[in-house]
Amino acid sequence: MQTVEMHIDDGRTWLGQLYHFVTRAACTLWGPACRGAGRSGQWTALAVGMAVALAASPGQAVPAVPAGGFGMPTPVSPVNEAIVAGDLDAAGRLSDLGDRYLGQDALADAEAAFRGALAIFEAALGPADPRVADSMTALADVRAERRDFTGAESLYQRALAVNEMAYGPDDARLASPLANLAGLYLTWERWDQAIPLYLRLANLFERLLGADDFHVAMTLDHVAEAYAGQAHYAEAEEFYGRVLAILTPRLGSDNPVVQRVLTEQARARRQLELSGAKKS
Repeated sequence: MQTVEMHIDDGRTWLGQLYHFVTRAACTLWGPACRGAGRSGQWTALAVGMAVALAASPGQAVPAVPAGGFGMPTPVSPVNEAIVAGDLDAAGRLSDLGDRYLGQDALADAEAAFRGALAIFEAALGPADPRVADSMTALADVRAERRDFTGAESLYQRALAVNEMAYGPDDARLASPLANLAGLYLTWERWDQAIPLYLRLANLFERLLGADDFHVAMTLDHVAEAYAGQAHYAEAEEFYGRVLAILTPRLGSDNPVVQRVLTEQARARRQLELSGAKKS
């Protein structure tokens, strides 16, 4: 399996930012290759009609902030002591604490720490700052891990909308929030919501990296998976074919990834033939 090397410079060049955000999205698509690399190494899921349907204005697409914000205090929070609302250093320390709890699989404690961090970020920066979106994503990752899909969905949706308003609809920095939301929907088996987000992500990768890039192929693979989950086998077979057209020349027909996609395509073709036989 191909991995992506992270080339992050001082964050001031476009190329450094491109590699940074594409790598984060790649870790979302290929979690096993990124385990142990922090919360962005988790393979969750994502997709939302809101981000795809930004035919509405960006302001209308942003879900309303709950009364008390997303980072509401919790009795189990390790940070319910006195905290200065604008102390961004404290928010950073809480985020680091959440990461450590996550590494220990202490998900309830990790959620409490990330909630505390988000409360501070929101109070200090306002709800539309991209740094707040990053904090929302950290909390959403934990909620997704805890199978609180509804709670994760609202945070992923808002993080995506905030990033889109900040950077525009075609920026590389949208790759990670798109992948997060799409992956959530795939795990949740909400296929109709996952597919348009994955298609949007594939188009973004294609513009940034080229039509035959590995990331395009693996994103289209998730589109095929979602179609198969809906028993739309003709569409699934078509997208598996597009994946193979990209991967086979690069990896060879004996590559395990290529073999797996071939198996899935054959399964979709058999199901399509069976459904046609039943109708006749």
